[in-house]
Amino acid sequence: MKKIYWIILYLVSVSILFANPAKLIEFKSIGFSIEKPNTWEEVTSEEFLDSKNRVYLDSKTLTKLLHESREVPLFSIRKGDPEIEKYLTTINIKAQKSDLEFNNIPADLRTYLFRLSLVLKNFDYIVEPKTVRINGNLAGYALFSHSILDEENNETKVVSAFWIFPMKDHIYLVGSGFLYEDFESFLDEIKQIVGTIKFSKR
Repeated sequence: MKKIYWIILYLVSVSILFANPAKLIEFKSIGFSIEKPNTWEEVTSEEFLDSKNRVYLDSKTLTKLLHESREVPLFSIRKGDPEIEKYLTTINIKAQKSDLEFNNIPADLRTYLFRLSLVLKNFDYIVEPKTVRINGNLAGYALFSHSILDEENNETKVVSAFWIFPMKDHIYLVGSGFLYEDFESFLDEIKQIVGTIKFSKR
């Protein structure tokens, strides 16, 4: 009986794995790849800019700058139905220059996030900045909660997960946002996706 139970469990787990295969997304020119589960959708530049315009900050000046910025990430994916959900779970990846060298990853990541915390309402660390290793690459990681506002000034508590991969002359930023309620289940899936990130060139 025990043997039959394990056979059934194995078949169910294999069925789940094959029911939700991942698609390998490669940016060969920069040597970057990530696996996107089929339950997640890629976000177009227009959709990203539109969703960004739904976020409001305490400062009207900074909100105006945020909404006017045309900067889009290198890659963005989301999970959920935009027709019925106001805030969707997202993962955004971008590359940029930094004035920080990240020789001390946790300290420099704390400095980077301190600047970000100045414009976020109710910023609070859940996981303090630390060093992690993903597929052989050193990265900084932090998890924090904060509030976002809508155009009517209603608050929603969210959690942001943040990874930073220091390269020779730039950094890769990986950020994810999701609702605070039951955030552990969201975080587990996001960590699995981020865990597929690979760099073939340094």
